[in-house]
Amino acid sequence: MAKAKSEEKADEAEEKDDKKDAKEEKDDKKDKDDKEAKEGEEGEAAAEGEGAPKKSKKKIIIIGAVALVVLLGGAAGAYFTLFKKHEENKAEVEVGKDGKPIDKPVYYTLPEFLINLNSGGKATSFLKTTVILELTQQGDVALIEANMPRLMDAINTYLRELRASDLAGSAGIQRLREELLLRANKALAPVKINDVLFKEIVVQ
Repeated sequence: MAKAKSEEKADEAEEKDDKKDAKEEKDDKKDKDDKEAKEGEEGEAAAEGEGAPKKSKKKIIIIGAVALVVLLGGAAGAYFTLFKKHEENKAEVEVGKDGKPIDKPVYYTLPEFLINLNSGGKATSFLKTTVILELTQQGDVALIEANMPRLMDAINTYLRELRASDLAGSAGIQRLREELLLRANKALAPVKINDVLFKEIVVQ
């Protein structure tokens, strides 16, 4: 009987040892799983950490490239604009052999005149002419147009006093030119009229 109890105690002790070993093995496995999970998380974090700088660097490169393209485009646009403006100014201002600017005359064509001349009771005669004014500068055109009624009145009034004989020959045409120049400068002052030209002049 004593032997049976001894064997029973031995079995209990062995069972306890087995349970203890199983528990320790389970704890070891749990620790190992936890360690592996932690290492996995650290690995993923490290991978993400490595990928983030690469992604950020790529983004910076793209932004830099876009900014460079915009900058170059703006610089090119400014250059061509200034170059074009310079060429236009150069074309507008011509210089002579002495290097000084050459003033180009500006011409302004008046409406056609058709005037009945003073015939003194004889057969009717008329004057048909187109007059061109030579100006000093382009800015005078606006002033001429603003004073057009005054100018047309001065010229019409003078032409109606003429006889056909007043316009005979080159001397008569030159006298007409001088009289029209005088009246144009008076009507358009302070605009300076350099000369009066005839595009067409017919006396019948």
